[in-house]
Amino acid sequence: MSGDDSIKDLSKSEMERILERAEDIALHSDKNGSLNLEYRSGGVYLTVFPPKGGGIPLKPGEVMEEVRSRRVRDADQGSVQKAAMEMNGSPVLIAPPQDQPVEDGRVLVELSKNKMEAYLTTFLPGTGGKPVTREMIENALREKNVVYGIKKDVINMAADKQNSGETMVVAVGSEPVNGEDAVINFKCLPDAMTGKPEELMDGRVDFYNLHFIHNVQPGDVLAVKSQATKGQPGFTVTGEELPAKPGKDIQIMAGKNVELSQDNLTAIATGSGHASIQGNKISVSNVYEVSGNVDFNTGNIDFNGSVVVKGSIREGFKVVADGDVEVMDTISDGIVECTGTLKVRNGIIGRSKSRITAGGSIYTRFIENSIIDAGGDIMVGEAIMHSHVSARKTIVVAGKGVIVGGLVRAGREINCKVAGSTMATVTELETGVNPELRRRHSALYKEKQAKEADLDKADKAVKLLNYLEQTQGSLPEDKKAIYIRVSRMKSELTNEIQEMTRTIRDLEERIQASEQGRVVAQGVIHPGVKVTIGSASIHIYDDHHRVCLVKVGPDIRINPA
Repeated sequence: MSGDDSIKDLSKSEMERILERAEDIALHSDKNGSLNLEYRSGGVYLTVFPPKGGGIPLKPGEVMEEVRSRRVRDADQGSVQKAAMEMNGSPVLIAPPQDQPVEDGRVLVELSKNKMEAYLTTFLPGTGGKPVTREMIENALREKNVVYGIKKDVINMAADKQNSGETMVVAVGSEPVNGEDAVINFKCLPDAMTGKPEELMDGRVDFYNLHFIHNVQPGDVLAVKSQATKGQPGFTVTGEELPAKPGKDIQIMAGKNVELSQDNLTAIATGSGHASIQGNKISVSNVYEVSGNVDFNTGNIDFNGSVVVKGSIREGFKVVADGDVEVMDTISDGIVECTGTLKVRNGIIGRSKSRITAGGSIYTRFIENSIIDAGGDIMVGEAIMHSHVSARKTIVVAGKGVIVGGLVRAGREINCKVAGSTMATVTELETGVNPELRRRHSALYKEKQAKEADLDKADKAVKLLNYLEQTQGSLPEDKKAIYIRVSRMKSELTNEIQEMTRTIRDLEERIQASEQGRVVAQGVIHPGVKVTIGSASIHIYDDHHRVCLVKVGPDIRINPA
């Protein structure tokens, strides 16, 4: 044991309080059952103590064996059995009066609850008894089935030093190393596929020349997969294998005009056309072109590929595409369902029937009186008016940048110039989700704080006991017992806190992803607007110019943009 200079500054009452708190923690921590033999004038008494917390009780056979190993003469087996079964901490007379036999040095091996550590305690022999030897320690480890992670240097040190009552970690298990997930690297995702628009001189955004169609030829490599790994198993000190969590596997799904290599690790185009991706599925689609409007001349369109409409989609007509849709003019109260990107050069006008759904992003000049849902971004060149608009990622309104009326919802960000109107038109803007993650994080964080407080108390107690032994030469038996219990508890608390920290870090990453929502008004946000970010909401009662609304703690803060 080593001292700590900070202990010297403590008063006697402060030292006692630290020891009392440490003893209370130690007494309420997990402790295995134990026994004690007393040689009194009236005979030999056996006391069997029950376990505490999640500790393991002594079995009757173990009690009988210990009595025999202590060389108690004429022990009444019925009385020994009675004490072992009752296990109530009361002394039971088991043998007639006799002198206490010479005791050899003893070895105690105990396991942590998770069997990831084995603890060695050695006891000095009585007068004339045999000292603890390496062979005794190794035999004790074998009896406890400790076969993995044994520290030979600790065994040697314990046998050489012959320190009575000192507990040391004699074996340590190994944690499993989890495998890495499989990853698909899509080769057909240049920047052009995301359809980045450019702003024109007059402030409008040109969504016509997006060039988001990516043409491929037969034989082109479209995706390459790196395989998941199995990971490395861990072991307890008793040799039990702790399986590693294998990496999650994912498969490249070959869609139309795509084939996989023999090892299923490479996707290759078998035809020419437009490469599109939905999840892990990659397809090469031909493009169906409508030279004019989608109207009575064409009827509804249901196509397993991308669709280009040179005119408009008229009222009541429907376009369904397993790919992208491009409309050169407008969608006038029509219906569009596509799994990919939707581009509408002029705008989307609804009255009663307009329903627009895209698995990818939507690009258009304006949106009016429509219901729109996008799995990616929504990029608008002028305005969103009196519509219900939802995007999993981001909604950006450029040009005039007006959002007025209706409900606009984005997973990450809403970015506009003007939100609401001078007439205080009711306008709802929503971003960010998933309060359940925060509740789980809060509960685990509080539990970790409580364990950290216990660890701090245990650490102070260990330092104090180190100091007392250094200054007094040795510790009383009761203080030695406290030292053993608190040292063991300190090690277990440290392991538990480390595991909690890893879990909290994972939750924080997931929370951060769902709480990053924000609303940006580059011009002004008017009264009548309600902003919701995650679980927090705020009503706007005054004009705010060039602002960015973000969630800080439980509230929404209005910051300069």
